[in-house]
Amino acid sequence: MSATLGIRYRWRDAAVAVAAVALVAFGLAELYVPLAGYVDGQGPDLGALPSGWLAVLTVLLVGYGLAVAACTSYPRAAAVLAGACFTAQSFTPVLPEWPIVPLLALLAACFGCVAVGGRTAPTVAAVSYFASLGIENTVAGDSDWVFIVFVGLAVLGPGYAVRMRRAQAARLVALAAEREAAARTDERLRIARELHDIVSHGVSVMVLQAGAAQAVLDSDSHQARESLEAVQDVGREVVTELRRLLVLLRGAEAAPEGLPSLRRIEPLLTAVRVAGGRVDVTVRGDLATVPVAADVSGYRVLQEALTNAARHAPGATVDVSIEVDGGSLRLHVVDDGPGLGRRGNGTGHGLTGMRERAELFGGTVTAGPRPQGGFEVRVELPADPDGSVSAPGTKAATR
Repeated sequence: MSATLGIRYRWRDAAVAVAAVALVAFGLAELYVPLAGYVDGQGPDLGALPSGWLAVLTVLLVGYGLAVAACTSYPRAAAVLAGACFTAQSFTPVLPEWPIVPLLALLAACFGCVAVGGRTAPTVAAVSYFASLGIENTVAGDSDWVFIVFVGLAVLGPGYAVRMRRAQAARLVALAAEREAAARTDERLRIARELHDIVSHGVSVMVLQAGAAQAVLDSDSHQARESLEAVQDVGREVVTELRRLLVLLRGAEAAPEGLPSLRRIEPLLTAVRVAGGRVDVTVRGDLATVPVAADVSGYRVLQEALTNAARHAPGATVDVSIEVDGGSLRLHVVDDGPGLGRRGNGTGHGLTGMRERAELFGGTVTAGPRPQGGFEVRVELPADPDGSVSAPGTKAATR
């Protein structure tokens, strides 16, 4: 976008420079070549002017050319310069209303000032135009203000319309940039959620397995060996998940069967069981009918809930309920471990990730300690892929 605008601006400046050179060339022809309008009594005979006046008019002509050339780069200065040259020529033997170059230069400079200038540019252009023409009108003894106002409106009006179009285009560009920045932020948050879910769960299980192996290293070498093998298995799973994430980030499509799914949650249950706990899973409804996006998000939410249970309530019994009912996917994870006091050192990033995932589908998350003890997480995700993506209110306790 910026490269295209840069090329367009360069072409515009080149066209304006060519117009300025052509205007100066035509003005020189008016000054030094006797034209019919000046030898038939309709204007002064420019060929009979003293060389001093011709030099002055030539300098003013160069000023007009500079004003036209700078009307897009320095619009306010160009309008002031054109008005000053026009006013100065009013006190020469050749009034600027007779040759056509001065009026064209003034109109072009004022148009450019209004169209591309800053906030005060319309005022500068209007003052330059009406002041210079008013002085010229007074010096010439003419009172044709109707013509002056008509020409001014015919030039400044379209210039203002161009100004409004440019402002609208600038707003659209700014809005597109804001949307692009928001999209990048959302993508970074999505990647952060995926990394948190993958790494946090995997590392937690590996730490628990390594701790179990260390505890029985001297007394039960077979159990220690199984725990170390489990660490290897979880490590391979984490590496596979990270590779899959990298594939997605590179723009390649991942096959649906290669994505995490609530139909394959057995690896998630290992963390709780390794910590000495028990997991009871109840599934109601057909998980095959859940769209891929909701299925993956539900898997990640369950992964985080089970990881928290293993980390904060080792040895607890965890009940997991997965229900597909109509257009909703409901997850209910509850454990009978210690309450909030045992979980006060958590950062809360996991529950934040749950809430963000649910909000993408217009779902809800309720999480917190139970009065009778333990911790409870309830999640409801609309399974309709075309569902709302609003951000409803959610309740969560830092865990």
